Amino acid sequence: MKSFTPLVLVLALAIPSPVLAQQTTVDERIIIIGESMQAPSEWVVDAKKPRQPLPAHDAGDFLKSLAGFSATRKGGASSDPLFRGMGAGRLAIVTDDQMLLGGCSSRMDPPTAYITPQSYDSVTVVKGPQTVLFAGSAASIHFERGITRFANNEFSGFLNATTASFGRVNGSADMTWGSAAGFVRLNATAATADDYQDGSGREINSQYERWSGDVDLAWTPSDNQRLMLKLGASDGEAAYADRSMDGVLFKRESMALDYNWQPKGGHLDEVSVNTYVNSIDHVMDNYSLRDFTPSMMMPNPTARNPDRHSRGAKITSDWSLTASSGLKAGLEHYESEHRDRMSRDQLNMPYQSLPRIDDAEFSQDAFYAEYDYAIDAAWKLVTGYRLDRWSITDKRAMLMVMGSPAQPNPTANETRSDNLHSGFVRVERKFDNGYWYAGWGQAERFPDYWEVIGNNRRSPSSMSAFHTDAETNQQWDIGLNWKSNKFTLESSLFFSEVDDFILLEKGMMMQPEMVRNIDARSWGGELTSRYQLSTPWSVSAAIAIVRGTNTTDDTYLPQQPADELRLASDYRLGEFTYSLLWRLVKEQDRVAPNQGNVIGYDLEKSAGFGVLSANIDWEVDSQWQISLGVDNILDKTYAEHLSRSASSISGYEQIDKVNEPGRTFWLQTNYNF
Repeated sequence: MKSFTPLVLVLALAIPSPVLAQQTTVDERIIIIGESMQAPSEWVVDAKKPRQPLPAHDAGDFLKSLAGFSATRKGGASSDPLFRGMGAGRLAIVTDDQMLLGGCSSRMDPPTAYITPQSYDSVTVVKGPQTVLFAGSAASIHFERGITRFANNEFSGFLNATTASFGRVNGSADMTWGSAAGFVRLNATAATADDYQDGSGREINSQYERWSGDVDLAWTPSDNQRLMLKLGASDGEAAYADRSMDGVLFKRESMALDYNWQPKGGHLDEVSVNTYVNSIDHVMDNYSLRDFTPSMMMPNPTARNPDRHSRGAKITSDWSLTASSGLKAGLEHYESEHRDRMSRDQLNMPYQSLPRIDDAEFSQDAFYAEYDYAIDAAWKLVTGYRLDRWSITDKRAMLMVMGSPAQPNPTANETRSDNLHSGFVRVERKFDNGYWYAGWGQAERFPDYWEVIGNNRRSPSSMSAFHTDAETNQQWDIGLNWKSNKFTLESSLFFSEVDDFILLEKGMMMQPEMVRNIDARSWGGELTSRYQLSTPWSVSAAIAIVRGTNTTDDTYLPQQPADELRLASDYRLGEFTYSLLWRLVKEQDRVAPNQGNVIGYDLEKSAGFGVLSANIDWEVDSQWQISLGVDNILDKTYAEHLSRSASSISGYEQIDKVNEPGRTFWLQTNYNF
C-alpha cells in the first residue's frame, strides 16, 4: 500500500460507478460508492436503501459510506463525520429545516448521534459553498422526509429489521395514514449492540442502545395548503473506547410547526413558515457502563450533565420570476442556551442535586436569496447571497482547568457579534451526454460552541478563546457529469483558501488546548465511474483525495483523510444480485501531530489497508427485499487515520487507536407496503 494514486486514476477513469448522469433516483444496488447527482454539486441519497459496508444506526456512520466522507471512530456509535477533512461547525447538518446541536463539550454527542437515517426519506448533500439556503462552509447536509398529498384514504409503510455480529439488532418502522383531509406519519426506531471485536479478537468498549420516535400530524384543508405539527423524542446510551467516560443519557425532545402554501397563479410558487424548539439532555459518567477504577485524576465516581435548549424559525419563498428565471428567498432566526453541571463525587454529591450553570448563549439571524437564470437551452447561471448576524454571550464566571484551581474568566458576561457574508456564483452547461459546471463561493463561519466555550480552551493571549476570529472560506468547485450507453463518469473537484482557519493545538500534560487562527489551503475531490460489461454485470470505482496545508506555519493541515479508492462489482441473476466491494486506503504520512479540530487531533502517521466485503441481495417481490452480507471478509485489524486515540479502560486490552470491527456478518430485511 505504498502508493496507489497512479493506479487509482487509471482505474477510476476506466472502471465506472453506480451514478447515472441525469437520473433522479439513486441506484437500487446496495454497494454504493457514489450517489446520483440531482443537480450540479448537489447529491441526493435514498436514506432507506441497505448499504455496504453496513452503517451503524446513526447518521455519522451513514455518511461515512459516501465518497468524500470520513468519520472518527469512538466506539460503536456517535461517530463524528467530516467531509474532505472538514467537520463540526464547517458542516451544516439540518433535519427537516431544524438545526440540532449536541450538548457535550467534548462532542460525545455530535448532532448526527441523534439522527437515525432510515427514519428519513432522503439525504441531500451540497458540496462546498454552492448554496446559501444553509450556512455550511464545507458542505450542507439535509435529512428530509417527503411530503405527500392524498386524494383518497391510504395506508402505507416501510419496515426494516437488521441483525449482525456482536449482538447487533435494530429495526425501524415508518407508517403513514392519509386522506384528503391530511395525514399522520409515525417513525419509530430501536437499536442495540454489544461490544464488537477487531480483527485480532480484541474487544472494544462499544456497546450501545438507542431508540427514537417521531410523529407528523398534517392538516390539508385544500390542495395547496398544509399545516403540520411535528413531535419527536429519543434516548439511549453508548460506551466509548476513546475516553474516560461513557454516555448514559442522550435525551432529545423536539416540536415543530410548519405551514405551507402554494398559491395558484402569479409569480409566487410557494411559501413555507417553520418554527421549532428542541432540547438535548446529556449525561456522561465513568461507572454505569464500565468498571469504575479510581485514578489520580478521578478518585471518585464522576458524572457530568450538560444540556442545550434551542429555538428557531424560518420563512422561505419560491418565485417564478419569468419563464427562464427563479428565486428562493428566506429569513431565519435561531437561538440556544447551553448549561452544565458536574459531580466529581457522585456517591456523596450526585449531579442531580446540583444546580445547572449557564455557560453560553447563542443567537443567529439570517437573510438569504438564491437566483437561477436559464440563459438558453444549454447554459444556466445560479447565484446567491446570505447575511448572518451572529451573537454570543460568555456566561462562565470561572474557568475550570483540569489539575489546577478555578480561575476567573477574563471574558465573563462579554457579548460579541459579527455580520458574516456568504455567496456564490455558478455557471452550468448541458451537452448531449451530460453537463459540466464551475462555481466560486465564499462562506464566512462564526466560531462554534466547542471552539470558543467548550473544554475551556485558550488563545495565545488569554485563558479564554472567546474572541477567536470567524473563518472565511473562498472556494472553487468544478464538476463533470458524462454518460454513454455503457459508461458513466462523475467528477467534482475543489480548491479552497481559508482565512483565519480555526486550529486547535493539544495542551501539554494537563494544560488546556490552545485555539488560534491561521491561514489554510486545501484541494482535492471525488471521482466515480461505472462500466456495464454486459446486461447483468457492471463494475464501478470511486476515488476521494484531499490535500491540506497550513500556510501560516508551512506545515500540513491536520485531520486530513487518507486517499481512498473503492472498487465494486455487481452481477444480477434473476431476482438475485451478487456484489463485491474492495475498499483501499493509502497510508497517511501528511500529519501535524497534536494539532486538529474540535473532533480530534493528529496522532501519528497511519498505515494503509484494504478491506473486502460482499453481499447477496434478493428482491423477493416488489415489496420484500432481503440482503445477506459480510463486511471485512479477511478479518483485517485496522484503524482509520482519523480514528480517536484509545483510552485505558479496565477489562480491555490497551491499543493505540480505536480499531474498526473485524469480520461482521449481517442480515437485513426491508418491507414496503
